[in-house]
Amino acid sequence: PIILNIFLIIGVVTDLFSYDDIKRKRILDHYYLPNSTFVSPILRTSGVHNIKHTLLVWKTLNKEAPTINNICFNGKTCVVFLTQTLCPRMFPWIQIALPVTVVLEFKETDKDSGLLKIETHEEHWTIEGILKAIPFVSFWYDHVVRTMIGKLLAATGEAVYTATETASLLVSRSREIEEARRKLESSSSSSSACKYDVSDKSDVQVMMLRIKNSYSTDDDDDDDDNDD
Repeated sequence: PIILNIFLIIGVVTDLFSYDDIKRKRILDHYYLPNSTFVSPILRTSGVHNIKHTLLVWKTLNKEAPTINNICFNGKTCVVFLTQTLCPRMFPWIQIALPVTVVLEFKETDKDSGLLKIETHEEHWTIEGILKAIPFVSFWYDHVVRTMIGKLLAATGEAVYTATETASLLVSRSREIEEARRKLESSSSSSSACKYDVSDKSDVQVMMLRIKNSYSTDDDDDDDDNDD
């Protein structure tokens, strides 16, 4: 069944991206759910009716139909790799090949029915892809813009690294200074305490000496009185 589905999917995808209005309308009517959604980098819409109009406008603006490069299908999801040639009808000499990836998500219409229809249609392309698709812009983008941005980010990273290292060194020095200050204050406090201790002892000794002298003087006076 998967092999049969692959062949069916190839036919669906081929007709969907063709510029044949009848084939594309048949695919949208029969293989898209009524409330299916279409998403691209620049727009989002829902409903088969709106998707028809979106694809019609794209065909009107662009002269060349896309080229399908590869189709992958796993039973529920189909991934289409194609090249969209941007060729405005007003400027047919302009042709830009843009790589596009399309993801088609299928959903079973009824449980165990085996009938699958497209629920989501997503197209993916990038600004980088557009820039690389334009010859002169591609060279300028690769050799000038990318190189300059690379050098700018490298220089910025070096400046940030230097600033970070400097800040770390300053913090380390600040901690060392703070630690030295604390040690100095601690040693100053200890020496002051010792000094006060010695001073107190000296004062006590002086007082004791004075008291002793006072006693000695009193004794001498008593002896003199007795002699008289």
